[in-house]
Amino acid sequence: MTPFVDVLVVGGGPAGLAAAHAVTVARPALKVAVCERSDLRPRGAIVFLPPNGVRAIEAIRPSLKPALARHHTTHMKVRSFTPTGELKMSADDGGIMAKMAAQDGGERISIPWHTLQRELADALPSGMVHTHHRFLGYTETADGVLAEFATADGEVKQVEAKVLVGCDGGQSMVREQLLGDGPPKYLGLAIWRAVRPRPADWPVDEGGVSFGAPGQASALTHTIGGAGDMMAFQAFAPWPEDQLHVIGGGRQAYIQDAAIGPAAGSKGEERLQRALAAFDSYPKALKDLIATTSPSAVAEHGQFSRDVEQCQVYSKGRIALTGDAAHLATPFLGQGCSQALEDALELGRAIGVHGATPEALAAYASVRVPLASAVQAASLAMFRDFMQGKQGKSEFEINSEMGFTKRTFEPLAPAQAAPASAPA
Repeated sequence: MTPFVDVLVVGGGPAGLAAAHAVTVARPALKVAVCERSDLRPRGAIVFLPPNGVRAIEAIRPSLKPALARHHTTHMKVRSFTPTGELKMSADDGGIMAKMAAQDGGERISIPWHTLQRELADALPSGMVHTHHRFLGYTETADGVLAEFATADGEVKQVEAKVLVGCDGGQSMVREQLLGDGPPKYLGLAIWRAVRPRPADWPVDEGGVSFGAPGQASALTHTIGGAGDMMAFQAFAPWPEDQLHVIGGGRQAYIQDAAIGPAAGSKGEERLQRALAAFDSYPKALKDLIATTSPSAVAEHGQFSRDVEQCQVYSKGRIALTGDAAHLATPFLGQGCSQALEDALELGRAIGVHGATPEALAAYASVRVPLASAVQAASLAMFRDFMQGKQGKSEFEINSEMGFTKRTFEPLAPAQAAPASAPA
């Protein structure tokens, strides 16, 4: 018999897991399943949640905020260097964070992507998250959706649902079937990410260090964990489109996992060497950091986005999109994860009112399209300025001026809803 759920979430990253939380809070009686193509293991880089992201997660489920905050580095030091190693900016004892909080009154949380994912997954009911379920496609039926997944044992599994929510990232297969608007646009950058031990002689023992300048290769690092003994780094550099296949291509490998399996050593070493070549003229500290990173820890991919005009439809019928699947921007502005959390909150709120129905998905989209579009446009504009070598306003200034970080939200509350088995 085909398994049935009320809400089927495709994608087990923070966007999908937060959506599952929001639905289970708003409508506790609904059956929810999250299907993720891989397992949950350390990967990715650091996620910086500005105040609106923190408020959104707290509005979804208050207990999640302290669970995430315990991973935050509270007394941050910051160092920023030019490509030649000249110190541009220095701050100790959380000075930058304190200044931000004083100006907008908002709490921020820095947390590794995989830690955020793990905390969100662990806080869901047992058995709700299904790993090694690769989405193949869906068919709309008279009163629902029938989705197919390839499992780790080579089987094809079907799941029936009232509604399906695509939270499967910038290369969303759900979006491809729903909208058919083609792959996202390549932005001319290669990105390398890794999580690794912090070198003993690193410029700061707790906090962030950056190297770079507008229009040039840049690298961002941040210590993670209470002791600051681990760190995440993300480095990006111009990369020609005709060589995109070298770093994994487009749709098939937008964000690769860290190299694993029999060929992990050679594959990871090749990625490492490409990163080193991109930063060959940069300070020794950065080059040593890259060179001493385990090849198996390095992920490599291109940077993509979609134009705002292309991202005005977040739902059709019984299918909805959230996060990067709905409004793929750039890392600039630091709002990607927070916008996914805002999506999740409003999706849960709409399902709380309307149940697992097309009306709920349409209500969610009507709220989120204008808000997320403004953030997406600002992110793309900031990216374009950077690539053109313009020294524009900081992420903090733009977020503050446009009011993104000042957004507040009504907490979710369980709806006085009919039982899940009742018609929706």
